[in-house]
Amino acid sequence: MHIITLAEPLYRAQTAVYESAGRPMQTAERRQDGALLNFLGSHMRKINPHVLEEHFLAETARIHSVCESSTRRQVVICSDARPADLRYLRKGGFHPVVITVEEEVACKRKEARGDLTLGDSRHSTENGLERIHPSTVVDNSGTLPNFASAVTALLNSVAR
Repeated sequence: MHIITLAEPLYRAQTAVYESAGRPMQTAERRQDGALLNFLGSHMRKINPHVLEEHFLAETARIHSVCESSTRRQVVICSDARPADLRYLRKGGFHPVVITVEEEVACKRKEARGDLTLGDSRHSTENGLERIHPSTVVDNSGTLPNFASAVTALLNSVAR
């Protein structure tokens, strides 16, 4: 199984902004500044509308080259796609799975994770979810162990 973090260019930019501001993030730290990531996502797409698609294509090419001699079925997960990314993800053979979560639960989890600011769920980078016709919907409003079980069952069904 391979995981593509589609927003990796945004996370690298977030890290650079914090370093430039004299408050570098810890190396293993994956806290998010949601407001900054919303800003970076929209502005990086204005500069280069294909920035995340190019990252995706490079990552899928890397995974393909690593796995091309394997006879085992490969599962590649793109864990953080947004509606604007669906066109090229579907073209790449991905099947969208929508993870739903109640807003209150999501906010509590982000606060517990230590996010620096919360992103705006109505920001332009988040628009279009209602137009997705997912292959599967998984609810993440319950306990994390229940969510983990649902995801494990989904992955097992895909890997068959």
